[in-house]
Amino acid sequence: MAKTYLDEIVTYPQKAINLIGNNKECVGLLLNKRFDAVTDDDCDDVFDRHIFTYQYVDSTTQTATAYVWAEVDIPSIQNQRIKDLRLYITICVHKQFMNLDRKTHPGMAGNRRDNLVCHIDKLLNFQDIFGIGKLALRGVRTIQAPNGFVIKEIEYEIPDFNYRRLE
Repeated sequence: MAKTYLDEIVTYPQKAINLIGNNKECVGLLLNKRFDAVTDDDCDDVFDRHIFTYQYVDSTTQTATAYVWAEVDIPSIQNQRIKDLRLYITICVHKQFMNLDRKTHPGMAGNRRDNLVCHIDKLLNFQDIFGIGKLALRGVRTIQAPNGFVIKEIEYEIPDFNYRRLE
């Protein structure tokens, strides 16, 4: 595939969802399974139905479920050498799926969405596989959700080279 100056819009969300979808804690929370019971098939399942590189809720969904979306924006170009990128990880959980099953997740406090936020941040924060240096947490906020869902969004800053030699 030919390289472009904006490849990060494609590659960074994919890197993020690969980390999330292969993490037993995140998959367990998405599927309501004990962490030690998560299988490779479960990880494949979340990539097909729960984790996307764009915002997506199947309008025909009949079950209460959770989604994770990863997207990148480029809000500014500092100069010819450096650009600022923002990685947004959005956690969308149906209101009927917010409570944690205490038998499946014993000892966990809080709700499913907020625990997903914590586990995803633990996984991604300070990762050095994106851009120059490490991801830096910029904020977590509650945002407007589709009817019946609740959403939190994690924002990371990624400094990166602006122009690369294209081959």
